Amino acid sequence: MKNKTALINSIVFQVAAIVIGFSLVALLLSISLYRESMKSAALKEVENKAVIFLSSMETSVRRMIKERDPRSISELISERSSLLEDHLNFAIVRVMVRDVEGKIIDHTRPEKKGTTHFTDDLKEVIETGGPVVKREVKTLRLLPGQPVVRVIEVIYPVTNRQKGDIQAIIKLIISVEKSFEMIRDDYGKYSRRVMSGFVLVAVLLVGGTLFFIRRRIIKPILAIENGAERVAAGELDTFLQPTGNNELSKLMYSFNEMVTGLKQRDQMQQSLEVAKEVQQNLLPQSNPSLRGFDIAGRTRYCDETGGDYYDFIYPAAAENNNLGVVIGDVSGHGISSALLMTTARAFLRQRSSLPGTITEVVGDVNRQLSRDVGESGSFMSLFYMIVNPDQMSMDWVRAGHDPAIVFDPAIGSCSELKGEGIALGVDETWSYRINDPLPLKPGQVIMVGTDGIWEARNQAGEMFGKGAVYQILQERWQESADAIAAEIFDRLDEFTAGTRLEDDVTLIILKVGGGEGSPGSVPSA
Repeated sequence: MKNKTALINSIVFQVAAIVIGFSLVALLLSISLYRESMKSAALKEVENKAVIFLSSMETSVRRMIKERDPRSISELISERSSLLEDHLNFAIVRVMVRDVEGKIIDHTRPEKKGTTHFTDDLKEVIETGGPVVKREVKTLRLLPGQPVVRVIEVIYPVTNRQKGDIQAIIKLIISVEKSFEMIRDDYGKYSRRVMSGFVLVAVLLVGGTLFFIRRRIIKPILAIENGAERVAAGELDTFLQPTGNNELSKLMYSFNEMVTGLKQRDQMQQSLEVAKEVQQNLLPQSNPSLRGFDIAGRTRYCDETGGDYYDFIYPAAAENNNLGVVIGDVSGHGISSALLMTTARAFLRQRSSLPGTITEVVGDVNRQLSRDVGESGSFMSLFYMIVNPDQMSMDWVRAGHDPAIVFDPAIGSCSELKGEGIALGVDETWSYRINDPLPLKPGQVIMVGTDGIWEARNQAGEMFGKGAVYQILQERWQESADAIAAEIFDRLDEFTAGTRLEDDVTLIILKVGGGEGSPGSVPSA
């Protein structure tokens, strides 16, 4: 069944069917036209012979009318036609002789004599003075029970040669069955010849057409199909060999250009995979362990690589237990953002390994980054926090980044660490200032993230919003930092179901009172 369907759907079968179909229609049309032309010619021949026959009888009929010969004109005509039977292709069925008044002088059927029968054909003959032939073929049943015969009518005037007036009008009803029988014989012979020729021509035509189609259409299509299967299997060195300059050749050229593009895209994809692996290795591989704190970070890129960045840095002063917590967001996303993020990370880690305050570190990184990307228009927002577990406080600098969110279970609400500061890479002369230290209390949850979280949209175009983050912090503040981060990502996935993230998503959760040696107790909600 499958092979039968494949055969019917094949181009070769369909083209062969079309060619044979058109040829068959042309054959039937030509045979039909030939038959009609033969019929018309046969009727014309009957007409001519009938008129000639009647003209040969005109003198005899005129003399019989003048001498009032008691013999029947119809009998005379029938006798003469019998003698000429071998030369005539018709048979006389009936004879009617009328005068100009329509009175029947003689008739094949004697009972009709003496009656008047003035018709339009009689009037036409009188007006024209010449013979009239009704070419419309009619059917006539001579006797009950006998088959009908096809006939035509010929009306001929008998004129007085001296005066020129019409003495009588002869009407013959002529059977054309003999002519049609001859047509059938000729038509049968012609049809057999034509059919034989058609079969030969059809074989040659279909064979030649299929050979042409296979060579110029099927073969290139199969080559394209085979090439597509090889490309789908990963063989990106597949190229076709176009011949000529027709549509299929142009399709082959386009196929080769497509394969070249796919190969370049595959190489680029492989490069992106390597870049993704390198960038993922630059991010923290595990959450830091800090006495009295529970810290977790997560990131998700909307492309293979991204511009979001977070890190945990131990400052140069080895005598303290401080921890640097940093998050950044490069403008845009993709390869260019990933390169700038990697550069900023290197600057920040290198500068943090040297002595200096948090503002000095951020200021130096800004100056270096501004010199590198100032003309490109790229920039990077940053939020840098130094957590002091001994003093239970946190210093922080905000460089154009979204404020950190602080949930305090003692009051059951959220606040934001706003502060002043522009993004890195915008103005190398900008002086960043450290904000007032934030006293840390047991149970507090500090969340800092990138705008890809609250600006994420669902299918209706609505934003996730910071309100959703506030609600999660209020509901889940007693859970671990990693559990809170996971809940935010789960809610975000649920909200954006069916849509694609348009920006990178990164967050850090810092919970006071977690980890080993947690200072103080967590108040109940």
